Amino acid sequence: MFSKCAKGVNLTGYVDSNYANDRDSRRSTTSYIFTLCGSCITWKSQLQQIVALSTTEAEYIAATEAFKEALWLEGIVNEIGFLKQKVTIFSDSQSAIQLCKNPVFHDRTKHIDVRNPLKNGDDDNRP
Repeated sequence: MFSKCAKGVNLTGYVDSNYANDRDSRRSTTSYIFTLCGSCITWKSQLQQIVALSTTEAEYIAATEAFKEALWLEGIVNEIGFLKQKVTIFSDSQSAIQLCKNPVFHDRTKHIDVRNPLKNGDDDNRP
């Protein structure tokens, strides 16, 4: 499974959401996948707990879930002595990326409840 690890261990995540795609509840779907040395080790695709009011909010919620999973995975992989570098997470949402980097809420994003586990600004805890 870890034959690609010879050049170094890398934990990589990919996250996306599908805004209001459930026709009955109008809830969005959070999806993410994490790979270690190119092999899938965990994934999730699930309806979000709340109805997002914008695509930015849906993507932000998905990113937050992926960050939480990354922190947990990083702890496990570090515990077994595998991880030597930071976790990389890819997202196609520029608005969610900017909101995660700088959680300053403006008129168009002030409705978003800040649930980001990285909001304390401590870069050492970033995956």
